[in-house]
Amino acid sequence: MAVRSAREAAYETIRSRIITMELKPGDELNDHALAQEMGISRTPMREALLMLNLARMVDIKPQSGTHVAPINLKLMEMEQFARYTLEKEILNHIRGRLTGEQERAYRLLIEQYRVLESDSGAENRETRMLELDNAFHRRAFELCGMEAHYDHMLSTFQHIERLRKFSLQTDENKSVCGAHTRILEAVLHGSEDDVGRALHEHLNRYKLSVEQARAIHPDYFIEG
Repeated sequence: MAVRSAREAAYETIRSRIITMELKPGDELNDHALAQEMGISRTPMREALLMLNLARMVDIKPQSGTHVAPINLKLMEMEQFARYTLEKEILNHIRGRLTGEQERAYRLLIEQYRVLESDSGAENRETRMLELDNAFHRRAFELCGMEAHYDHMLSTFQHIERLRKFSLQTDENKSVCGAHTRILEAVLHGSEDDVGRALHEHLNRYKLSVEQARAIHPDYFIEG
């Protein structure tokens, strides 16, 4: 494996483990142990950790070592605003233009989420719920031939994605189906303002998740 590809693989692996909260804020990251675990040398692992440090997902301090960074609330707000701005434009591009087949595909995603949300014992439930949530939001980008924009957007988000993991462990996930339905109805029958309002209400719910998560793990967050 080339050094560059090893570094990138290490970066993606550690980033994924941080976002899914397998690695939690404050957890120590030992480059030697992680390199051994992945079967690579320490150099690409160190480079990957430096990249994660630049992305503010990892804190590197000479005297105390390398640790998973806390969730930065200021950066989280910036990420959410960027997402709202882009997604609102995409949704309004398809507003009033969905075919019957496209509408049914949207409603199927909502129903699949509803079924999974009600089954607390389902295998890999939280991961699958995140995937269905992403599939719903990605669909508008797909219909515009801009799915790569959605994928790139998601790949650059570091802090809001970790909070989404928290939200699935609270009552917050129970609001998703209703919110997705309101967004779809606005796209089908509403005005530009209706679409913006439905999306804003949905995405702005992250603030409730922050309050709930901070009540349990105040040390997982910083103001910025």
